[in-house]
Amino acid sequence: MKVNYGGTVSISTMDWTGKVVVTVFFRGCPLRCPYCQNHSYLEEPDMKELAFVQEQIKKSRPFVSAAVFSGGEPLMQAAIVPLAGFAKELGLFVGIHTNGYYPERAAELVEKGLVDKFFIDVKAPPNDPGLYGKVVGFGEYEAVRKSPEEIAAAVSRTIKVADSGTSELELRTTLIRDFIGSKEEVARIASWISENVKTQEVSYVLQQGVCEHSMQESLREIPFLDREEMLELGKVAKQFLENVRIRTTEEGEEEV
Repeated sequence: MKVNYGGTVSISTMDWTGKVVVTVFFRGCPLRCPYCQNHSYLEEPDMKELAFVQEQIKKSRPFVSAAVFSGGEPLMQAAIVPLAGFAKELGLFVGIHTNGYYPERAAELVEKGLVDKFFIDVKAPPNDPGLYGKVVGFGEYEAVRKSPEEIAAAVSRTIKVADSGTSELELRTTLIRDFIGSKEEVARIASWISENVKTQEVSYVLQQGVCEHSMQESLREIPFLDREEMLELGKVAKQFLENVRIRTTEEGEEEV
């Protein structure tokens, strides 16, 4: 089996709060979010044998407690299932960063007990397909082939799958000034989460979008929301959800 491989960070403390992890990046993604910082992973493939990627995980095993699979979009590849299984066999916790586009593969991982935590991007209110389409590049990039309605529905299903199992669940929204993340939009996302996610332990993280290296050049000069602005938006989300955090370049991760 081949893996469209993006790279490995052998030891990371950034990809799962409270854990030291090995992070494996995959290439490829069905979305084209204009603010994407990992767009170098989206075009040219780099196919590696499954055993090669397994060896990268194994090398880090003595120093980490978990493996995180990120991207790109890790659920785009069938190899995610044996890789997650391999990590579990090594005694590692498994985390999945996903945009929610592949609920069927998320369900397969849940059914096999291969995920300890899902980190799912909620890029806009899932009940507003038009806005969701804008944020994921629909109409701007030919690579985005499903309709906004289909994409938003897939994200909703992936969250439902994650919520139905025993995995921990973190939902995240990246906020970009004048693009996504007004007080009204944050309120609508947080309200949707409160109405559609059963687990009381769900955490909602607002991430400070830094567009310096974004895929869409017109966004690169946009100043990012500062910590105080992020904190105010966190307080908006806090009206609907108990566990809200912000991530900024100024102070890292903070509870609201």
